Amino acid sequence: MWHTDTLVPLERVQHLDIARGPLDKAFGTATLVVHTAGTHNSTVALPGLSPARASELAAVIRSHIRVEPAA
Repeated sequence: MWHTDTLVPLERVQHLDIARGPLDKAFGTATLVVHTAGTHNSTVALPGLSPARASELAAVIRSHIRVEPAA
């Protein structure tokens, strides 16, 4: 019934998680969780993905994130 589009600039992405609770495991789904810089709405969840698709998306996002070298 509801639809929300959330755009997160790549430079705001802090890290990614793939979550699979008991229901996800039962239905063969996963949730990609994108953690962002900031305090308000600092996570964006993409539920209902296949585990393979969640891993694919995480890899694509990871490949676009610029990592600063340690000083």
